[in-house]
Amino acid sequence: MNSDFEKRLQEQRRRKIPSHWREEILRAARPQPAVAPWWREWLWPCPRAWAGLAAAWGFIFLLQLTTPDDPATHQGGSTSWQDFAILRQETEIIAQLSGDEESRPTPLPPPAATKPRSSRRVKQAIG
Repeated sequence: MNSDFEKRLQEQRRRKIPSHWREEILRAARPQPAVAPWWREWLWPCPRAWAGLAAAWGFIFLLQLTTPDDPATHQGGSTSWQDFAILRQETEIIAQLSGDEESRPTPLPPPAATKPRSSRRVKQAIG
């Protein structure tokens, strides 16, 4: 069967390929240079995630630049009971030195001791 087909092909006249087809075929067969830059290939697996991450880092960087670098903010910022006690002592000393007994603040009661909490639920019978 193959021999009959081959014989018929050999008997046929060859037609000339149109020149514009030949140019298109040869142009498509040439290796194309890599157009994508290296960073695009690196980010290709998930470009939206990389863009979101870059935007978040940019936002953090802008916040870092715009916030003042104040040493007082780096000390923790929370006021303790000791700070209040020192402030109260200072105001009492100033009141004693000024001789004004009426402007002396009344001492604050000590903070109440924290009571233990129970997460146990109490069942109440109604009726």
